[in-house]
Amino acid sequence: MCPNRKINRHDGFSMIELMISLATMTVITGAAFALIGSSLKFSNAAYNTTDSEQALRTAHEVINRDLTTAGDGLRGIGTIQVPKAFVQNYLSYTPVVEPPTSNYVNLALVNSDDNIPASTAVPQASPAANFLAANDRLTMLAVDTDFNGGIGSVSLPANKITIAANDVTLQLTSTDIGKFQANEVYAVVSQNSAAFGIVTTVNSATNTVVMANSNSYGLNQTGVLSPIYTVSSNGTKPASIMRIKIIQYFVNDNNLLVRRVFGVKAVTFVDSYVAEHVTNLQFRYLTNLVDANGFVPQPVRQLSTSQQQLAVREVETTIAVETLRAVNAVSANNNGKQVISSTTATTVRNLQFRQAL
Repeated sequence: MCPNRKINRHDGFSMIELMISLATMTVITGAAFALIGSSLKFSNAAYNTTDSEQALRTAHEVINRDLTTAGDGLRGIGTIQVPKAFVQNYLSYTPVVEPPTSNYVNLALVNSDDNIPASTAVPQASPAANFLAANDRLTMLAVDTDFNGGIGSVSLPANKITIAANDVTLQLTSTDIGKFQANEVYAVVSQNSAAFGIVTTVNSATNTVVMANSNSYGLNQTGVLSPIYTVSSNGTKPASIMRIKIIQYFVNDNNLLVRRVFGVKAVTFVDSYVAEHVTNLQFRYLTNLVDANGFVPQPVRQLSTSQQQLAVREVETTIAVETLRAVNAVSANNNGKQVISSTTATTVRNLQFRQAL
């Protein structure tokens, strides 16, 4: 005989119950994923916006810092003559040229380019690049105050500058010769005038620095009409030799805001990237000139006369930066990317007291 067995029966879920459970779980899971997706989108938008805002702040800070020190060490100089070809090739496509020196430019402490045309190549860019069309370029001058232990200049007695057929030679002391290196940019300053030159060779045996005409920038020139000849009266006047920084800002067609500095120690120029994804760079200049009614005019976009260049009191900088990725799926503009723009105004303190002398 078989023992009595009690069979326990466990009924399962019905098909309707399973369908209801599955639908409920689907709704809950979908809601959870939607919430997570929204959070990720918000986080992505916040990150990209914050990143662009930080790039914008950094760009303004760097430009404003240079503008604040523009003209440092040079504000007592009324005339800075450089070859027109050098200015047009490297500093400004619209230099202020006034007679009778049509081959030379009286370089201002702040120089402007407004709305650079499309397909304009950035000189000596590596890798090759063009300027971003319809954007501005700003160039400013300052003395390298690190030169000569913070003094910023070296004194040169009269008759220590020799201007030959192709070379300008500076006769220095054994103490000063080690402070100079090839490819650096220097200003030869006498009284209230200055001229620029690039060092091509330094000879420690003879304590001479040579600025040869063969340099690729065309900045070094000789002859009775050349700036160094004029400033030094063919080398007969005493002079001060200052290492110069020519600082320039522009945006290339890779949307990079570039800070180019001519005259960096031991090299001719150095490019550094200040910000990425820059879509617009504009400058305006407030002068202390007055119109016929005695009113100060609105800021100008281009410094087109020497009077305007000497009268700059404030520079207004506008920068626009685009987010790296889309942050607004509704907007069809820029594929959903957001463009953030801001404007700052900087008082150029070293230009405040500069007057034509």
